[in-house]
Amino acid sequence: MAVSATLLSEIEDAFDAMSNSLRLFDERLYQSSLSISLPWVKEPGLQKQIARELYNDLWHKDHQDGRKTTTNYGLVGANESLIVAAKHLNHHKARLKTAIANLKKSELPQLHEHLHKRSIALANSLNQTGLARLHLKQCYRQIPLLESRPDSVRFSWYSSGRSIRKLSVEEAMGRLLKLDISQPHIQIQLEKLSALHQATPLAQIQQQVPVIRANFSWKTTDNHWQRQARNCPLPILIPLNEGDTLPEHNILPTEPPEQRNRALRSDSKIDPTPFLSSLRIHLYRN
Repeated sequence: MAVSATLLSEIEDAFDAMSNSLRLFDERLYQSSLSISLPWVKEPGLQKQIARELYNDLWHKDHQDGRKTTTNYGLVGANESLIVAAKHLNHHKARLKTAIANLKKSELPQLHEHLHKRSIALANSLNQTGLARLHLKQCYRQIPLLESRPDSVRFSWYSSGRSIRKLSVEEAMGRLLKLDISQPHIQIQLEKLSALHQATPLAQIQQQVPVIRANFSWKTTDNHWQRQARNCPLPILIPLNEGDTLPEHNILPTEPPEQRNRALRSDSKIDPTPFLSSLRIHLYRN
């Protein structure tokens, strides 16, 4: 399936702009003498090197699951020029994300029987531009930064448990057809799904992966606290002047605490037994 030269050119231009802004950001970080704290990096002399590697990590590694991203947390002291460079980089990351989204939706059909062709077309297009090994999620994610230095930062492992997405029979069929339909267990599920009325609602249940969350606190002039929280898969840029110290912060264990796999409540509207086990899709109870 052909993809227009215009869309490919937009991706190439966006990637080049993102790469150039990343190079400038990296140079300014390399030149910085401000404090860095990456609690999982035990050797102080490696803190800046590891931070730079994290920010520059854009490509798939061998055997890396494309759905997963590398994660590390911490604080990086940043002067004004580094903050400005980070904002420019974030702008171009967003521009690249938009360009690839345009490629996905503009010229490729949306019907479920062609979904597999869409992914092949996208892969072929990225091969043409030399970007097939690009880890898109790691390219898109923004450099986290603050506009002012907080008085304290508290990191925590956070999980919202599970997400429940309502699907139609047609949507479920499209997802099932993307699997290996030569397999007997997929054929059985296709037969089960085909027997449902088209208006039957379905629920796809997805366990959420724990993420690192940062809670920032600023002490106000009237002796109260202003607070802010966000997910931070990368070290956060903290505005500092020469001689300033990083805010007080805690150290996280390297692994999230064990989560209990909570069963669906007995009064849930969702049948706890998966209807399509390969896709974690359940029926709603009558």
